[in-house]
Amino acid sequence: MSGTTPASGGRLPLGKAVGQAWALWLAGLLALVGGVLLLVNPGAGLRLVKWTLGLFLLGWGVLRLVHAFTGPRRARTWLILSGVCVLGAGIVVLAWPGVTVTALLYILFVGGMALGALDLATAVADRRRNSGWWLYLLRGLGTIALVLALLVWPGETLGVVRVIAAVLLLLWGAATIGEAYQSPIHDDPRGYRGQLDKEIPHRLI
Repeated sequence: MSGTTPASGGRLPLGKAVGQAWALWLAGLLALVGGVLLLVNPGAGLRLVKWTLGLFLLGWGVLRLVHAFTGPRRARTWLILSGVCVLGAGIVVLAWPGVTVTALLYILFVGGMALGALDLATAVADRRRNSGWWLYLLRGLGTIALVLALLVWPGETLGVVRVIAAVLLLLWGAATIGEAYQSPIHDDPRGYRGQLDKEIPHRLI
Protein backbone atom coordinates (compact mmCIF):
# COMPACT_ATOMS: atom_id res chain seq x y z
CA MET A 1 0.00 0.00 0.00
CA SER A 2 1.41 3.40 -0.92
CA GLY A 3 0.18 4.98 2.31
CA THR A 4 2.22 2.61 4.47
CA THR A 5 5.49 2.25 2.59
CA PRO A 6 8.20 4.92 2.50
CA ALA A 7 8.33 7.01 -0.62
CA SER A 8 11.52 7.32 -2.60
CA GLY A 9 13.89 10.18 -1.96
CA GLY A 10 12.74 10.67 1.62
CA ARG A 11 9.26 11.79 0.55
CA LEU A 12 6.12 11.22 2.57
CA PRO A 13 4.13 8.14 1.53
CA LEU A 14 1.43 9.06 -0.96
CA GLY A 15 -1.41 8.44 1.49
CA LYS A 16 0.10 10.77 4.08
CA ALA A 17 0.85 13.46 1.49
CA VAL A 18 -2.78 13.44 0.33
CA GLY A 19 -3.94 13.52 3.97
CA GLN A 20 -1.69 16.49 4.68
CA ALA A 21 -3.00 18.39 1.66
CA TRP A 22 -6.74 17.90 2.33
CA ALA A 23 -6.37 18.75 6.03
CA LEU A 24 -4.65 22.03 5.13
CA TRP A 25 -7.18 22.94 2.42
CA LEU A 26 -10.11 22.20 4.71
CA ALA A 27 -8.62 24.12 7.65
CA GLY A 28 -7.95 27.14 5.44
CA LEU A 29 -11.43 27.14 3.92
CA LEU A 30 -13.01 26.78 7.36
CA ALA A 31 -11.10 29.82 8.57
CA LEU A 32 -12.08 31.91 5.53
CA VAL A 33 -15.76 31.01 5.92
CA GLY A 34 -15.69 31.97 9.60
CA GLY A 35 -13.96 35.27 8.88
CA VAL A 36 -16.38 36.23 6.11
CA LEU A 37 -19.36 35.27 8.28
CA LEU A 38 -18.19 37.63 11.02
CA LEU A 39 -17.39 40.47 8.62
CA VAL A 40 -20.73 40.43 6.80
CA ASN A 41 -22.70 40.52 10.05
CA PRO A 42 -21.93 43.97 11.53
CA GLY A 43 -24.85 43.63 13.92
CA ALA A 44 -23.77 40.20 15.14
CA GLY A 45 -24.56 39.54 18.78
CA LEU A 46 -22.31 37.91 21.33
CA ARG A 47 -23.95 34.53 20.71
CA LEU A 48 -23.09 34.51 16.98
CA VAL A 49 -19.51 35.67 17.61
CA LYS A 50 -19.11 33.03 20.31
CA TRP A 51 -20.36 30.15 18.17
CA THR A 52 -18.54 31.22 15.00
CA LEU A 53 -15.25 31.65 16.81
CA GLY A 54 -15.70 28.57 18.99
CA LEU A 55 -16.63 26.24 16.13
CA PHE A 56 -13.80 27.56 14.00
CA LEU A 57 -11.25 27.04 16.78
CA LEU A 58 -12.58 23.56 17.50
CA GLY A 59 -12.60 22.44 13.87
CA TRP A 60 -9.32 24.10 12.96
CA GLY A 61 -7.60 22.56 16.00
CA VAL A 62 -8.79 19.06 15.01
CA LEU A 63 -7.61 19.53 11.43
CA ARG A 64 -4.20 20.78 12.56
CA LEU A 65 -3.85 17.66 14.70
CA VAL A 66 -4.75 15.55 11.64
CA HIS A 67 -2.04 17.42 9.75
CA ALA A 68 0.39 16.73 12.60
CA PHE A 69 0.10 12.99 12.07
CA THR A 70 0.07 13.09 8.27
CA GLY A 71 2.69 15.79 7.71
CA PRO A 72 6.50 15.74 8.00
CA ARG A 73 7.83 14.35 11.27
CA ARG A 74 10.05 17.40 11.82
CA ALA A 75 6.99 19.68 11.98
CA ARG A 76 4.92 17.39 14.23
CA THR A 77 5.79 19.04 17.54
CA TRP A 78 4.74 22.52 16.40
CA LEU A 79 1.58 21.20 14.77
CA ILE A 80 0.53 19.26 17.87
CA LEU A 81 1.18 22.26 20.12
CA SER A 82 -0.77 24.64 17.90
CA GLY A 83 -3.57 22.12 17.39
CA VAL A 84 -3.98 21.45 21.11
CA CYS A 85 -3.84 25.19 21.87
CA VAL A 86 -6.54 26.05 19.32
CA LEU A 87 -8.68 23.03 20.22
CA GLY A 88 -8.55 23.96 23.91
CA ALA A 89 -9.50 27.56 23.17
CA GLY A 90 -12.48 26.38 21.11
CA ILE A 91 -13.70 24.08 23.88
CA VAL A 92 -13.45 26.89 26.43
CA VAL A 93 -15.41 29.30 24.22
CA LEU A 94 -18.18 26.81 23.46
CA ALA A 95 -18.45 25.32 26.95
CA TRP A 96 -18.54 28.67 28.78
CA PRO A 97 -22.29 29.42 29.07
CA GLY A 98 -21.86 33.01 30.23
CA VAL A 99 -18.83 34.00 28.20
CA THR A 100 -18.35 37.76 28.04
CA VAL A 101 -16.74 40.11 25.54
CA THR A 102 -13.78 40.52 27.89
CA ALA A 103 -13.36 36.75 28.13
CA LEU A 104 -13.44 36.39 24.33
CA LEU A 105 -10.87 39.17 24.07
CA TYR A 106 -8.42 37.39 26.36
CA ILE A 107 -9.02 33.99 24.76
CA LEU A 108 -8.20 35.56 21.40
CA PHE A 109 -5.14 37.26 22.87
CA VAL A 110 -3.69 34.16 24.56
CA GLY A 111 -4.51 31.85 21.66
CA GLY A 112 -3.26 34.32 19.07
CA MET A 113 0.02 34.93 20.88
CA ALA A 114 0.60 31.18 21.22
CA LEU A 115 -0.14 30.54 17.55
CA GLY A 116 1.91 33.54 16.44
CA ALA A 117 4.90 32.41 18.49
CA LEU A 118 4.65 28.87 17.10
CA ASP A 119 4.47 30.21 13.54
CA LEU A 120 7.56 32.35 14.07
CA ALA A 121 9.45 29.41 15.60
CA THR A 122 8.42 27.20 12.67
CA ALA A 123 9.54 29.85 10.17
CA VAL A 124 12.97 30.09 11.80
CA ALA A 125 13.39 26.31 12.09
CA ASP A 126 12.27 25.54 8.51
CA ARG A 127 13.68 28.50 6.61
CA ARG A 128 16.35 26.32 4.91
CA ARG A 129 14.19 23.23 4.36
CA ASN A 130 10.77 24.62 3.51
CA SER A 131 10.23 27.02 0.61
CA GLY A 132 6.97 28.16 2.24
CA TRP A 133 8.61 29.27 5.53
CA TRP A 134 7.71 32.90 4.78
CA LEU A 135 4.00 32.02 5.07
CA TYR A 136 4.57 31.07 8.69
CA LEU A 137 6.56 34.25 9.21
CA LEU A 138 3.85 36.53 7.77
CA ARG A 139 1.03 34.74 9.59
CA GLY A 140 2.95 34.81 12.87
CA LEU A 141 3.79 38.51 12.64
CA GLY A 142 0.27 39.39 11.49
CA THR A 143 -1.36 37.37 14.27
CA ILE A 144 0.79 38.91 17.00
CA ALA A 145 0.20 42.43 15.63
CA LEU A 146 -3.58 41.92 15.57
CA VAL A 147 -3.89 40.47 19.07
CA LEU A 148 -1.65 43.21 20.48
CA ALA A 149 -3.89 45.79 18.79
CA LEU A 150 -6.88 44.06 20.35
CA LEU A 151 -5.32 44.22 23.80
CA VAL A 152 -4.40 47.92 23.68
CA TRP A 153 -7.60 49.04 21.91
CA PRO A 154 -9.34 51.64 24.10
CA GLY A 155 -12.67 50.15 25.08
CA GLU A 156 -13.35 46.46 24.58
CA THR A 157 -16.55 46.38 22.55
CA LEU A 158 -18.15 43.43 20.80
CA GLY A 159 -17.68 45.17 17.45
CA VAL A 160 -13.91 45.45 17.95
CA VAL A 161 -13.62 41.80 19.01
CA ARG A 162 -15.74 40.74 16.02
CA VAL A 163 -13.63 42.64 13.47
CA ILE A 164 -10.27 41.53 14.92
CA ALA A 165 -11.50 37.92 15.12
CA ALA A 166 -12.72 38.12 11.49
CA VAL A 167 -9.38 39.50 10.24
CA LEU A 168 -7.50 36.82 12.20
CA LEU A 169 -9.63 34.07 10.65
CA LEU A 170 -9.08 35.49 7.16
CA LEU A 171 -5.33 35.72 7.80
CA TRP A 172 -5.10 32.15 9.10
CA GLY A 173 -7.31 30.90 6.28
CA ALA A 174 -5.34 32.57 3.49
CA ALA A 175 -1.97 31.51 4.92
CA THR A 176 -3.14 27.92 5.49
CA ILE A 177 -4.43 27.66 1.92
CA GLY A 178 -1.06 28.99 0.79
CA GLU A 179 0.56 26.31 2.93
CA ALA A 180 -1.71 23.68 1.33
CA TYR A 181 -0.71 24.85 -2.13
CA GLN A 182 2.93 24.39 -1.15
CA SER A 183 2.30 20.90 0.28
CA PRO A 184 4.34 17.97 -1.11
CA ILE A 185 1.48 16.72 -3.28
CA HIS A 186 2.05 19.71 -5.59
CA ASP A 187 5.82 19.46 -5.93
CA ASP A 188 7.48 17.33 -8.62
CA PRO A 189 5.00 16.09 -11.25
CA ARG A 190 7.22 13.05 -11.72
CA GLY A 191 6.84 12.27 -8.00
CA TYR A 192 3.46 12.30 -6.28
CA ARG A 193 1.53 13.40 -9.35
CA GLY A 194 3.01 10.58 -11.39
CA GLN A 195 2.29 8.15 -8.60
CA LEU A 196 -1.33 9.34 -8.48
CA ASP A 197 -1.66 8.88 -12.25
CA LYS A 198 -0.51 5.28 -11.91
CA GLU A 199 -2.83 4.49 -8.99
CA ILE A 200 -6.01 6.22 -10.25
CA PRO A 201 -7.41 4.58 -13.42
CA HIS A 202 -8.30 6.91 -16.27
CA ARG A 203 -11.33 4.82 -17.18
CA LEU A 204 -13.93 2.99 -15.17
CA ILE A 205 -14.41 -0.57 -16.33
